[in-house]
Amino acid sequence: MKRVFKIMFAAVLAACVFSCKKPVNPDLPTIDWPSNANFSQLELAPGVDGAITISAPGKLDVLTITMGLGDYAILANPYIGVSSNKGSGKNSPVFDVIDDSTVASFLQKLGMSAGPGLRGKSAANFDLVEILETLIEGQPVQNNTSFTMRIDLKDQAGNSKTATAKFHFTSAPTFTWDANAAFNTVDLNAAKISCKVKITAPGKVETLTVTLENGADNSLVSYIKNRTSGGNTVLDLVNDEKVAQSFAEYFPAGAAVSGKTELLMDFGFMYDRAFDMGASTNVFTIKAVDRNGKETTAQVKFKK
Repeated sequence: MKRVFKIMFAAVLAACVFSCKKPVNPDLPTIDWPSNANFSQLELAPGVDGAITISAPGKLDVLTITMGLGDYAILANPYIGVSSNKGSGKNSPVFDVIDDSTVASFLQKLGMSAGPGLRGKSAANFDLVEILETLIEGQPVQNNTSFTMRIDLKDQAGNSKTATAKFHFTSAPTFTWDANAAFNTVDLNAAKISCKVKITAPGKVETLTVTLENGADNSLVSYIKNRTSGGNTVLDLVNDEKVAQSFAEYFPAGAAVSGKTELLMDFGFMYDRAFDMGASTNVFTIKAVDRNGKETTAQVKFKK
């Protein structure tokens, strides 16, 4: 009997919970991010989806985007016409999407709806990533920087909705050559210099290749081809075991590359190869791609 009572009580409780769940009011405004429903923090990486959809059954009246850009707040100022909305060391810049004609012009050039014509509409679409990346494009953004974009809207019935998008920036891989900071062509006939190139990848290395470009000395081309599994001029330092074994003295490979944030490559073998080479300029292209899909290339050049 007790068991039957417990089962009945549980069923009644479950029904109550279900029936007491507050229904969503279809007349209230919403802000949706289809590819990121929970508005979780996203890495600013190639291909990341920043498309949001705003729905306002009660018709849009006010729409702003407040950007937490930190040290980069002033980057938004050229696109803001209202002085009080401009960013500074203390204040976050604010895009008044409907009533600021300067903001509207900026967004419209990005293919997004903005301006007074948006007032009274029931829907709008924006790409937050495109907005943010346009603002920081070409800027030396510091690694491990976070940004926010808070969307505030109010409809003509006085209903409001707020949502905050969060983004993180990790720097792409970089290359440094202490003995040759400008990556100038190295003369193999002159005094030897260190040919160690450092790779720094905060986003962790995913792939790393070294390609001998066309026009290289024939003996060097043969040397490289004979040390790759495919008999080509591309050294895959993550996946080609033959390359790993052939260049073990000079380059890290396999597990010593994948997922690492710092690597050291030594092109010193070129001094030994010089004895078999004729007059030539030999160019290697290093390509590093991190786990965020960010890639960087650099070229090391040697003249015989």
